[in-house]
Amino acid sequence: MSLSIYMASPYNHVLYIGPDYRNHRGGIGAVLSIYAKNIEPFNFIATNTYKNKFYEVFLFFASLFKLVFLLFKDTNIRIVHLHGAKDGSIVRKFIVCFIAKKIFSKKIVFHSHAGAFDEFYQKGSGLYKYMCRFLVNNAEAVVVLSDRWNDFFENNFRVKKIIVIRNPVEHRQPAAISQKSNSVVTFLFLGRIADHKGIFDLVNLVIEEQGSLRGKCKFLIGGNHEVDRLNKTITEGGIEDLAEYIGWVQDDDKDRFFTMSDYFILPTYHEAMPMTILEALSYGKPVISTPVGGIPEVIEDNKNGYLFTPGDMTQLKKIIFEVLHDSSKYGSMSKQAMNSARNFYPESIKTELEKLYSEIS
Repeated sequence: MSLSIYMASPYNHVLYIGPDYRNHRGGIGAVLSIYAKNIEPFNFIATNTYKNKFYEVFLFFASLFKLVFLLFKDTNIRIVHLHGAKDGSIVRKFIVCFIAKKIFSKKIVFHSHAGAFDEFYQKGSGLYKYMCRFLVNNAEAVVVLSDRWNDFFENNFRVKKIIVIRNPVEHRQPAAISQKSNSVVTFLFLGRIADHKGIFDLVNLVIEEQGSLRGKCKFLIGGNHEVDRLNKTITEGGIEDLAEYIGWVQDDDKDRFFTMSDYFILPTYHEAMPMTILEALSYGKPVISTPVGGIPEVIEDNKNGYLFTPGDMTQLKKIIFEVLHDSSKYGSMSKQAMNSARNFYPESIKTELEKLYSEIS
């Protein structure tokens, strides 16, 4: 890139703050990873990573030192774009916001990624609510991932500006997209191995229906957290041939597993806008999920996927057996999925970001 183009870049004035995207273990890291590939310059400070707690504390204080040094040194930085979720993420972003806003008079963008931000706020302590209010009320703009968040933020905070900017997803080459080539249907789950993601609901359903499912399908499960519990449930349920834990999946492995799967399944209870659903669409994989968070704004029932009520295993069972016994809609649904992904390509997201930065500068 030439120097003149570099100097003209709207991102030259923006500093991004969030988790380390270079070895990410979550949706925010995945978003920032795509930002880093498509935004130049990408000024970034990581406030947390995915190592032990001692290292996390050390990294956070080191990031504060780096923040102060950079804001002193680089007078071009006018906007600090905070990517946050809930719990400890709010504490970290509160401290960063205080420094950037109150000491250096920078403009703040608070980008909310938490699927249960409202629940944590309403159940939080007085101090937690204060930090949330400080973040949101001091931000020139609050970025949310779907339209459903507008009312919550407008009713609970003094929001100056609220805007929906979808999570981005990378382009996929046609060669990376394939349709099922045998009679065994493969379902892929990627996410946190925890009750609120619905994965144990799914595994227990497979255990109950294993006699009817055996030889017809396979469930590949990737993620982190309660891995031992998952493997124990699979073993004790006698479904090792039906369900397989494939570890934490990223990079080439993610490409491989999406390519070899037929459907992406996420029976979740709480979400904002899952990156894995957007990735599935980009591979042309119909999605089986629940209408929570921003999911129903992306997945249209019987068009590019299937939606069912969270926790309703009768509905999920019906969907699974429907796709096992009737593959006539698969081709059209796969095309619909790929078409849906186009709205989330980096070019569209960059246009929205640049418009936002221009409006608040």
